Amino acid sequence: MTNQLRKFKKFINSSFFGISGILLALNSVMFPQMNLLGFSKIAPSNEAGEIRAVEVNKPRPQRAVWVTVTAYSSTPDQTDDTPFITANGSRVRDGIIAANFLRFGTKVKFPEYFGNKDFEVQDRMHPRFPNRMDIWFPTREAALDFGIKKLKVEIY
Repeated sequence: MTNQLRKFKKFINSSFFGISGILLALNSVMFPQMNLLGFSKIAPSNEAGEIRAVEVNKPRPQRAVWVTVTAYSSTPDQTDDTPFITANGSRVRDGIIAANFLRFGTKVKFPEYFGNKDFEVQDRMHPRFPNRMDIWFPTREAALDFGIKKLKVEIY
């Protein structure tokens, strides 16, 4: 019985991979303009016949939430005694945000305000702000100009 079971498992495995290969081959013959994920390999053109760029396999956000977003700069009254070092130990730079509810390194976007610009969680806020985000700005004036906003955040 063990030998028969082994032969049956071998047959199933070889049949599965054999059938999968046949189906993939048929797919590429019947639908040559499509790749395995269903995205077009042929760039669509406009009415003038010009080929335009196509975003294939664009990353999708894991979730989108509405969050209160504030701004800060590297001044001692807005940070601790090391105003140019984030809680993660990196140096402040454009695209850094502070958030307590996301892990360090999490990428986010604010599409309605900043378009396609990427931000990364590298800093933390005071514990009394568990559901808020803080964007770093190079000057106090820029941070004050931003103010406080309720924005849609895409989390990647």
